[in-house]
Amino acid sequence: MMIGVVGLGAVGMFLVYSLNRAGIEPLVVTRTWHEDYVFVVGGERVRLRFRRVGSLPPDVKRTLLCVKAYDTSNALKSVVGAVTVFQNGIGGLELARSILGRAYGAVITYGVTRMGGTAELRGTGEIILDDVYIAELLERGGVRTRVVEDIDSHRWLKTIVNAAINPITALLGSKNAVVLSDPWARSLAAQAVSEGRAVVRRLGIGLPEDPWTSLIRIVEATGENTSSTLQDVLAGRPTEVDYMNGAIVKYGAMHGVAAPVNRALWFAVRGLVQAGLASRRMAFLCGACM
Repeated sequence: MMIGVVGLGAVGMFLVYSLNRAGIEPLVVTRTWHEDYVFVVGGERVRLRFRRVGSLPPDVKRTLLCVKAYDTSNALKSVVGAVTVFQNGIGGLELARSILGRAYGAVITYGVTRMGGTAELRGTGEIILDDVYIAELLERGGVRTRVVEDIDSHRWLKTIVNAAINPITALLGSKNAVVLSDPWARSLAAQAVSEGRAVVRRLGIGLPEDPWTSLIRIVEATGENTSSTLQDVLAGRPTEVDYMNGAIVKYGAMHGVAAPVNRALWFAVRGLVQAGLASRRMAFLCGACM
């Protein structure tokens, strides 16, 4: 069965690497392009094998959607066959379901950092998904997978945890460890998690694990990692904060649950991104005037 991958960021590169190990060279649709794509594992550099295409042909039966959540609408135009959405946050998979009628979801706890055309595995985890076929392919490629029936409960768990870790690390410009090592950051994270827990309780969603317990475990395992939100801020890219803290705030408002800490973190990261854009524009204008 021919496999397509849409999006070649950190997650997309990890999936292509895993598919290569399973003996599959997927077709890839990507907006940005680098001369070479290399995945680094334990110091070993592995050149990724795939064929770049402008659009996926009709004989593609499965598409792995790996773009950032805010790019979902455009990326869905490239989807052919059944789709599995590999994204952070709440919103992208819901959009795919509303447009396509059926879409699979996935939660990744592997830590991958990308710089240009090179990505590196920084932390081993698992991929939780409700797509048996893709799970089996990835297992052949050495990925630890877990198939579940209720993927949304796992997506919400990760969203609540990310909504505490990612914006705090981005605002402090620090690695994940700061969320537990700094008492002020720890208190802020605990309040953000508490609000997220209250929202999902009102939604009637049963989480597979207590989110604070999950956060502690993840931060202890990935303390030296740089969160995806901090990576985005440093690279001048948009963040997915709208789909993490923003989702908690929006769903909370729909069901009468206030989430002031998540709202503050949401707005602060958006302001940080805008300030960065403004400073870069100012630097450009000043340089142009010299």
